[in-house]
Amino acid sequence: MARLRSLLSLRALLSATGPSASTLPVYSNCGVAGTSAAASALWPAGACSMRWYSTPVPEGYVALNTIADNPGATHSIKRLGRGIGSGLGKTSGKGHKGQNSRSGGGVKPGFEGGQTPQRLRIPKRGFHNPFKRTYNPLNLTTLRQWIEEGRLDASRVITMRELRASNAVGHQLQDGVKLLARGAKSWNIPVHIEVSQASAIARQAIEAAGGSVTTVYYNALGLRALTQPEWFAKKGRLLPRPARPPPRLEAKFERKGALPPLRDLAAGLEQAATA
Repeated sequence: MARLRSLLSLRALLSATGPSASTLPVYSNCGVAGTSAAASALWPAGACSMRWYSTPVPEGYVALNTIADNPGATHSIKRLGRGIGSGLGKTSGKGHKGQNSRSGGGVKPGFEGGQTPQRLRIPKRGFHNPFKRTYNPLNLTTLRQWIEEGRLDASRVITMRELRASNAVGHQLQDGVKLLARGAKSWNIPVHIEVSQASAIARQAIEAAGGSVTTVYYNALGLRALTQPEWFAKKGRLLPRPARPPPRLEAKFERKGALPPLRDLAAGLEQAATA
C-alpha cells in the first residue's frame, strides 16, 4: 500500500506539471490494472520497485556500506588437528617426531647446526676498548652555582662523595668525575677539590684563585666505598682497601683513593642502622 500511495502521489505531481494522467503507466504488480504501449516505452519495467527511486553511485564512492578490507588483508585461521581432509590433521603439519615437532622444540635463532654461524664468519668493523674509563663531567659553572647556592661547602675539601650527594654530577657515577673548564675565565673562588681527572685550563683557573685540584684513583669498589659507605655497613662488610692504579694509568693520578673519614663512616653506620 505504501508503494501504491507513492506512485499515486507521483502521478498526481506529473499530471499537474507534465503529461496527462492518461499517458502514465499503471502496472499490475503495483496493484492497479492497465497500461499502454506509449507508457511502457516511457516508463521501464519495475517502476514500482523502490530501486527505481535510487540514484546511481559513482565507482569508488566511499560509504558505510562500501567500506571493507583490501583483498588479502584478512584470511581464515589455520585450524590444526581437525582431520585428514583439512590437510593439517593428526600431526598438525609438523611431521613425524623430531625436535621441531615437540612442544618447545626448535633451535635458537642464528644456530646453523654446529658450523660457524654467519655472525662469526663475516668480518667486523670498528673498535671497542674494554679498558675505556667514562667520567661524569663537572664544569666550573656548575661548581660555582652549587657553591653560591650553598649545596657545596668551599671551606672544606670537596670530594666525589659531596659531588654525588649534592647531585652536581648525578647519582650514577661510572668511573669517576672529570673537571672541565667551562666558566674558567671568571673563576675566583679558592676551592680544594678531589676528582678523577681535570682539564689543564680548569686546573690553572682553580690554582690561580688560590685553590687546588687533586686527581685521585678509585676502582669500582673503592668508588662505591667513597660515595656509599653505608652500603657496606648494611651488608655487614668491611670497607675495602684502596686500590693502586694500573701501571699504564699511574701518570694520570696524583694519589690513590683513601677510605672515607671516620666521621663519615660513623654517620653511614648510624644511617644504615636506622634504615
